[in-house]
Amino acid sequence: MEEQKARCLISKTFDPYFNLAIEDWIYRDLDPSHQVLFLWRNKDSVIIGRNQNPWTECNLKKMKEDKIHLVRRESGGGAVFQDLGNMNFTFLSSMQSYDRRRNYEIVVNALKRFHIPAEVSGRNDIVVNGSKISGSAFKEAIDR
Repeated sequence: MEEQKARCLISKTFDPYFNLAIEDWIYRDLDPSHQVLFLWRNKDSVIIGRNQNPWTECNLKKMKEDKIHLVRRESGGGAVFQDLGNMNFTFLSSMQSYDRRRNYEIVVNALKRFHIPAEVSGRNDIVVNGSKISGSAFKEAIDR
């Protein structure tokens, strides 16, 4: 079995529009035979899934008053508030090498190195002491 090439990309900007555009570029344009981990953080923003209605999911007036950005991601999933206190991560791989459980274990093992007792639980969550600290949104294609 041929060894896969891996890359870790870390964003140096907190711009949610830029970071989600980079995430989309990774998905559309990078070679899926290379494993990719993309890490980024966003300044105050609400990120909504591709099928969500911002008028029903968000208090747009309050968001404008508080200067909170509204950004739509290409994947599904619910609306989430993000700020500099959370880390976002994206995994890209080919469909043949895709292993959702392995991706979760990468994150859980990294947290454990900081003595955070994280574990995979529920549908697609990471929890610490029974409290959800991470949810997931997915996007799949025939080759990635």
